Amino acid sequence: MHKLLFALGLALSTTAAFAAEAKPEDQVLITQGEVKLTMADVDAYVARIPAADRAGFMAKPERIQTMLRNMLLDRQLAAEARKLGLDKDPLVQRQIGLATDSTLGRVRTQKLLESLKVPDFSAQAEEEYLANKSKYSVPARVDVKHILIGDKTRTPEEAAALAQDTLAKVTKNPAQFDALVESLSDDPSKKDNHGLIENATSSQLVRPFAEASGKLAKPGDLSPVVKTTFGYHIIRAESITPAKPRPYEQVRENIIASLTKEWTEKQMRGHIDELRNMRSEENAELLLSLRDRYRTAGASVDATAVDAGTESDKVE
Repeated sequence: MHKLLFALGLALSTTAAFAAEAKPEDQVLITQGEVKLTMADVDAYVARIPAADRAGFMAKPERIQTMLRNMLLDRQLAAEARKLGLDKDPLVQRQIGLATDSTLGRVRTQKLLESLKVPDFSAQAEEEYLANKSKYSVPARVDVKHILIGDKTRTPEEAAALAQDTLAKVTKNPAQFDALVESLSDDPSKKDNHGLIENATSSQLVRPFAEASGKLAKPGDLSPVVKTTFGYHIIRAESITPAKPRPYEQVRENIIASLTKEWTEKQMRGHIDELRNMRSEENAELLLSLRDRYRTAGASVDATAVDAGTESDKVE
């Protein structure tokens, strides 16, 4: 396997004509010990990856190497298990059956998706755009400067009082603002940005700061003192760019994609709900016994593990 990465590099550099040559599915790709991997094995593995992601997944030789090494190891361990007769264990056979069910369920879901006849959403897309133009606008942008009065070296009361006093000063004399940023602000980034926060309404910023910035109407406007986890802020609007509608042609494909996704998910939920809601019969006594079935004598129950559940528990 140590030569595999080099071999993959050579393979990826071959001509398109060579790569396009048809190869039998049973052609052996790698032999290691008593096991082998064929192209069909790799095809089956890669088929589990969403079609849109397969080319990207296989674009890196290192990723292919890791995939093949893991596949070989699984096959070697499986071969050892068969020699030991582990595949004859009834519990193991049940586990194999569950794995088969999981694979078939995944394949059925994919085939169901592929079978859906997606309607033409062109008309609905235009209606959606006309009814919600603001939703498809370039959002307004607000750039601000701020003075931060921290409460790490002051009591909260001291910090709040200093912030209110600072707000009063810059309200009375706006020209002091920049000087107070440099001399008073506790924001360590001021040495680089001099208090400037671009796109201050972004969701990447703490909510109270972003919301206060969004309420500023014009350059020069000051916010009330704003409390965040960093301390107390006095915010001044530097520039405001109003929201700008996007032409329908720019957002048409995105709207259609969104409507298609919503419709597809609805169809899939409908089918899954139909299966889940089929009439069922339960053995109440056996169901109740599950709570204690797997306890061993003297063992305590890990509440965290119980709360976490398994991956199958989390399937929506």
